[in-house]
Amino acid sequence: MEKGKKPSIFELLEGYMERMTEEMKREPLPVEEMLTRLEEEMPEALRDFVTEEETPEGKARIYGPFIYGLSYTKEPGKEPEIKEFGNIKPSDERIAPAPKCEPLVDVIDYKDTYEVVVELPDVEKSDIKLDVTEESLDIKTGDGQRFSKEIPFDMPVTPATAKATYKNGVLCVTIKKDKGEKKKTSISLE
Repeated sequence: MEKGKKPSIFELLEGYMERMTEEMKREPLPVEEMLTRLEEEMPEALRDFVTEEETPEGKARIYGPFIYGLSYTKEPGKEPEIKEFGNIKPSDERIAPAPKCEPLVDVIDYKDTYEVVVELPDVEKSDIKLDVTEESLDIKTGDGQRFSKEIPFDMPVTPATAKATYKNGVLCVTIKKDKGEKKKTSISLE
């Protein structure tokens, strides 16, 4: 890492895990004591990813989820496209959980339709809200706090033709493209 540059989340996690692994090799501890120590020595930047919930057995700490990924798309005649998704982003700044998790989205451009495939793990069907205009598809879950994504289309679509299914955490939306048939109007000369 360059001098004076703030570490990324990946560098912080790697350094933290290396220190903890070395510590465990030197001094094996009971699991509960080890977890307490791990939490105490956790970098401040990662503390936002830890929450506590009340359970019948008492309080439980929940770590994460840490979601980060890249999707690569290459279509004939177009430049390759690389998109990030998840609730963390690599950054030179302090790490913080993203307010919304950006789901993995794949837009398949067929001759007459678009098919949009979205991963929405652990989401109830009743919590999914879909809105479509001629230019884009807007996907939100619940109050829009967990997942939220607006997907623009290269060509106009016909919103009334949209159909959606949701199964095993995968949302599929099919929308017909607007044929763009131009309406002709005669103009009389005066």
